[in-house]
Amino acid sequence: AADRSAHLATYHRVDIALDTFPYTGTTTTCEALWMGVPVITRTGSHHASRVSASLLRAAGHSEWIAKDATGVARIAAQLASDPAALAAGRSALRESLMKSSLCDGRAYGQALGEAYRAMWRERLAASRA
Repeated sequence: AADRSAHLATYHRVDIALDTFPYTGTTTTCEALWMGVPVITRTGSHHASRVSASLLRAAGHSEWIAKDATGVARIAAQLASDPAALAAGRSALRESLMKSSLCDGRAYGQALGEAYRAMWRERLAASRA
């Protein structure tokens, strides 16, 4: 537990997280957001290069998703150019994350259940045809 706390405490020394590419973060993206650190990601064409983008969209921060390296630099410069806004955003990030669809397990479970039922109905209909 102490190691985990020390690990998470390192995020207090980070202003902006730059995601890895082409294999983007999952746990690190969620940890950074939880600790109030905006994550800038570059999205690619394969699953491994799109995970952080998916997480950021669900967290309500698609403005931190870039299509290329130039976009990453532009977003980073924009965030870094206003330290007061960055600090204010960081202090509110965990609360907004908790209210986002990324952390809404009930809604996710309902949507997943509906998807399973739809697939089952489709499978039944195909077996009758």
